[in-house]
Amino acid sequence: MRFEQLRYLEAALRTGSFRQAAKELGVSQPTITTQVQRLEEDLGVVLVVRGAQGVLPTYAAQRLLPHAQAAIRAEDLLRQEASAIEGMKVGSVRIGTVATGNMLILPDVVKRLRDEHPNIRFEVAAGGSTMVRRGVIGGHFDLGLLIRLSMDESHEDDDRLAYSDLMSGRLVLCVPQDHRLAQVESLDVAELSGEPLIFFTKGSILRVAFEKLISGIEANVVFEADGAETAQRMVRAGVGISIANSLAPSTVSGNGVVLVPINEPWARATLSVAVRRDEQRSVVVQTLLRLIRESPNR
Repeated sequence: MRFEQLRYLEAALRTGSFRQAAKELGVSQPTITTQVQRLEEDLGVVLVVRGAQGVLPTYAAQRLLPHAQAAIRAEDLLRQEASAIEGMKVGSVRIGTVATGNMLILPDVVKRLRDEHPNIRFEVAAGGSTMVRRGVIGGHFDLGLLIRLSMDESHEDDDRLAYSDLMSGRLVLCVPQDHRLAQVESLDVAELSGEPLIFFTKGSILRVAFEKLISGIEANVVFEADGAETAQRMVRAGVGISIANSLAPSTVSGNGVVLVPINEPWARATLSVAVRRDEQRSVVVQTLLRLIRESPNR
């Protein structure tokens, strides 16, 4: 059994395709297929089956995959620790982040780290807080930048993560400047009943917050936005009302948009960095975490 075989198996099951796994890892499809078969022979179990939906894990693969992922992370850590002996000449770090972290935190810290260690490579995936949280827990990211709300008292997997809070903001409603609610000083949620609303796609913490805010009233969702800037443009065009996080650079009053405070105790939003709890981290990841916590943009 070799580390490459574990990587091939993990990629095939994650992508659901030998072809896609081969493309991602830069090898031929027959190489992936052959090495996974040899891994099955070595372990004495069947790991994958081909179905109408692509490559699927067997029960044995589901049991063994977490151990394979741990072995892959251990190899990455071993190689990076070895390179650290030479002064972090090479290394990589995988980051999952929400758009706010991408804009406010990463440009500064990536520049600072690369100024000192120009051969460090960054793999960054942007998405919603749910995607980032799951990616960190599953080992796909070394760390994640995500938004947490005060109402998020606990997640079932939070005992597997450690958080450092970086900055806090508030949730606000974004309404067209000529809308009647643009003049209110204190929002009565009942006034949103029947109003055209701009929601966010599933996985966004803002969607969760909006659903909580309008619980119990008639919701008239007319558009689902894939990001904060898209939602702001729709509000500006008069399509409807949306919700926003004051930390996002796009959340500003003016140019056709008025921000109305949401005076709910749970409506505080915090940008946090998350890592897996009680896990040894490479020198590269440790250094990046330190820079994130020291970021002047906090």
